[in-house]
Amino acid sequence: MVPESNPARRRCSRVESTDGAQRPPSSPHATRLRRSGLTAFGATVAAAAMLATAPLAATAATGASSGIATGASSEVAGARSTQAETRAVSGVVMRVAPTASTSVAPGAPVTFEIEVENATSEPVAAGTLRLVRSASEIDDTTELDAWLAQAPDPVAAEAGVDVDVPEATPIDGVDVAEAPSASIAPGAVEVVTITLPAEAIAEIDESPVLGFGAELLVGDALVSSATDAFANAAAPISSQTAVAVAVPVTVPASASGVLAAADLATWTSPFGLLSRQLDAVEGRPVAIGIDPRIIASIRTLGTSAPSTATAWLDRLAGLTNEIFPLAYADADVAAQAQLGLPALLGPTSFTDVLDPANFTGAADGAAGDGAAGDGGGADDADDDDDAANPTEGDDAPTPAPTEPAAGEVPTTEELLAWPYTRADIAWPADDTVAAGDLAYLAAVGLTTPILAPGNVAAAEPWANAASSVDGSPAVVADDRLTEPLRAASEALSDTEWQAAVGRLGAELALLDGDGDRPVALLATLGRGAGAQSARVAATLDALAADPRVEPASLTAAIGAPPVERTLIDEPEGQQRIDNVDRIIRTDANVTAFATVLDDPRLLTGPTRRDALALLDVDWIDDRPAWDAAVGEWLVAQRRTLDAVSVVPSSPINVVSSETGVPTTILNALPYPVTVVVDVTPSNGRLVVEDQATLTIDPESRSTVTVPVAAGIGNGEVTLTVSLTSPEGVPVGSPVSIPVNVQADWEGLGAAIIGVIVVVFFGVGIWRNIRRHRKKKAEAAEIAAAGEADAAAESDASGDTLEAEADATKHTEPDLQGDDRRDG
Repeated sequence: MVPESNPARRRCSRVESTDGAQRPPSSPHATRLRRSGLTAFGATVAAAAMLATAPLAATAATGASSGIATGASSEVAGARSTQAETRAVSGVVMRVAPTASTSVAPGAPVTFEIEVENATSEPVAAGTLRLVRSASEIDDTTELDAWLAQAPDPVAAEAGVDVDVPEATPIDGVDVAEAPSASIAPGAVEVVTITLPAEAIAEIDESPVLGFGAELLVGDALVSSATDAFANAAAPISSQTAVAVAVPVTVPASASGVLAAADLATWTSPFGLLSRQLDAVEGRPVAIGIDPRIIASIRTLGTSAPSTATAWLDRLAGLTNEIFPLAYADADVAAQAQLGLPALLGPTSFTDVLDPANFTGAADGAAGDGAAGDGGGADDADDDDDAANPTEGDDAPTPAPTEPAAGEVPTTEELLAWPYTRADIAWPADDTVAAGDLAYLAAVGLTTPILAPGNVAAAEPWANAASSVDGSPAVVADDRLTEPLRAASEALSDTEWQAAVGRLGAELALLDGDGDRPVALLATLGRGAGAQSARVAATLDALAADPRVEPASLTAAIGAPPVERTLIDEPEGQQRIDNVDRIIRTDANVTAFATVLDDPRLLTGPTRRDALALLDVDWIDDRPAWDAAVGEWLVAQRRTLDAVSVVPSSPINVVSSETGVPTTILNALPYPVTVVVDVTPSNGRLVVEDQATLTIDPESRSTVTVPVAAGIGNGEVTLTVSLTSPEGVPVGSPVSIPVNVQADWEGLGAAIIGVIVVVFFGVGIWRNIRRHRKKKAEAAEIAAAGEADAAAESDASGDTLEAEADATKHTEPDLQGDDRRDG
């Protein structure tokens, strides 16, 4: 028995994380509805509770005493059928169980606990608790089912407002004791103890199974009832039956494909979720289905991984249990099968989260035994599908990674490698497998799917787990063992756990008395079993301690002679399939878009891992939270696909026969990208001469000029600018740029310019000639004036000379005469 605390009785949260991206604790799957006094279910029954409370309180029994009923069972049933005011408060859940053991030993007094939980929003008035036993022996499964069916199933009562909870009905049995019940506040739990003398069950002390029940009456109103069953500890045991158990080791659903270091530190701490899960299975004969994301997430941290995480990985490697991989992030394999994917999705790369500084060549654990060794070699994009998806493969164990070389980061294959016992097992979510899914899983290497009992048609009780389902091999969990086993592993109180384990013992007691004993059965725990790991450990111990059980391996259950079964077609809802299809198509679009990077894995790696995280089967029970997470992821991927785009441009005028169109490209990614810019004209007025290839730095923009030439005619042209990756993948959305082509203006403009030049130079020359002529004329005039002056001067001097000559002539004779006279 597991000690309990008041908080544990009120609520047990499935989520244990520091990551805000993970599903909040308030989700329906994370917090069980029946443990909240103010839940939507409580609100639904509030009106009924209010109507019931007044008459119940007014007529509440006071001073009821304990006693043993001596009337015949038929008389008791007849008396109860006359209670006209019988009505149910469906949010009141009851359980009954012996206090000292999970079985009942006739011949000695037996003490029972009756637990009453008020899961409504209204108080339940004081009343009377009545303990009832079965009127006759229960020695086959039909009688057991009939006894248990008389009271509402507590699991159905806590499932939520979408489940129709039957009204409480009188139990067809024998009243053996009564005790008073106090008023129960909303959300409260009351436990009443009643001790029965040995003679109270003397009439049925040879029955292999003993049925007990309880009724809560407030006045004449039957408020709630419950029936449980327990093995007779004195019944003889003929032989043992082999029973195998499969237990998942997973973490709460989130939108992250790699677990954060802070979460790993929390979960692998001594009392963390993952540590408690190993506590529950260590040393116990159970098979473990583990999410490979846990192993890879620890290894990607290298030497920076929390010490508790690497120690946890070492501890996992040291377990002697059978270990097989679930899909990465426990992704939904049934949905992928129903979409007909070429192969199951798996992680493609971890390059973006690997820091070479964290890989110095020192192994974090024993590489040979697959502990925390990180492997060596650069991360390779060509890792094969089996490495990318550890759910694929054959029966051969997956090899452990080798020790990394100094300064090198591990490959994807090395991060995922583990020495699994077998790698051919698929474990779809309960009741999600449709026709054709088993053949698909076999085709991708998962030849041994584990099916929930609700996914196959009911067969004879206690049939082997090994099955041939519509011609395909499978192993089917037994419904009669799985249901009480899961109920016990998820119990929130001691009484609830005692009742569930008692039911499990009752089923095994009837199996022991059955003529056709199976070779090996299989029981499975639910994906959320890790939240109550202490209950899981106690439940597994109780099962192993049952003298009618021989613990068996999963391999033994798979290898037993197969039983022919028929699949119940249980395809997943169309809306979920549509969302899964959107996720997968978006992942493919990002993969194509990533070719703009030199290393596409920087984008494709995280996108694929996060897509797988969104396919986690744990999301199935929390549809609103999953829809919100998917919507946020799709928006984020849309931003990534739009991160490289053409910046819209204003209209352009083209007035020459050859020019270039300037185009600006935006890169909002944190990585450099290379794109091919292509310009397409809407008509022949422009002709694009060539494409342009451009590399843009991270988170920046760059401009490239695309050469174009004028075609025929002038007018309006629309240029469509589009981008592609170097591999021809379209990138972003095309942008239209309006262009006005007036290529004839080039000749006219040249003519005008020529005329202007001619005129300019002509006028200049003419002015120079004119200036020159003017200067020549002026010079000529000056010369002519000079000549005239010279001539005038010459004439004047001539006249003077002539005058002088004449004067000389006139004077010479006189001189001569004078001379002669002188002589």
